Amino acid sequence: MGPRFTDSLPHAVFGLSTGALVLYAALTDNPAEAQRSALALTLSMGPAEYLLYRFRSGSLAALRASGTTRAFRRGTARNLARCLTGYLAALLALALATTALWPHAPAPTGERVAGLLALGVVLWTGLLLQSFGAVLGSTAVCGAAALAQILALLTRTGDPNTVALAVYGAAATVQVALVRGLLGRATAHR
Repeated sequence: MGPRFTDSLPHAVFGLSTGALVLYAALTDNPAEAQRSALALTLSMGPAEYLLYRFRSGSLAALRASGTTRAFRRGTARNLARCLTGYLAALLALALATTALWPHAPAPTGERVAGLLALGVVLWTGLLLQSFGAVLGSTAVCGAAALAQILALLTRTGDPNTVALAVYGAAATVQVALVRGLLGRATAHR
């Protein structure tokens, strides 16, 4: 007997929400730039999974090496910073590579790059929260962000890049806070 439907529902909503966030990133007035962003995000999922694995391994090593909760929290915070920075570097490299390989592609704007990286934080920390078992938290944040973007798209509120940056920035801030709350709990890293 498999998992109950109600146990699987938050995972499905998380997947639909993150899909909507990536789709919104692909819906702008500049189709070539949007396609490059979507392609970079898609290709970045390989490095994301690898760095999630590295984070989990590094956190378990920090747990074994730490004598106090404070030392464990510091070790996992450094590990989080390394892995998240590594993911964002990979995402940025992929975004620049897709720009370089795209025929006649203009360079992405600073606001567009900032939005892409903020979305990367949302996606990576959402996956990390799921690996901690904090599915409801990541689902609520990503669902609210997707809903905000859908409403902005339907009402044509503001510049799409500015709205995206604000939504991704807010969601990333909340998810990083959720991750930080779980860093010092050894049971979350099993």
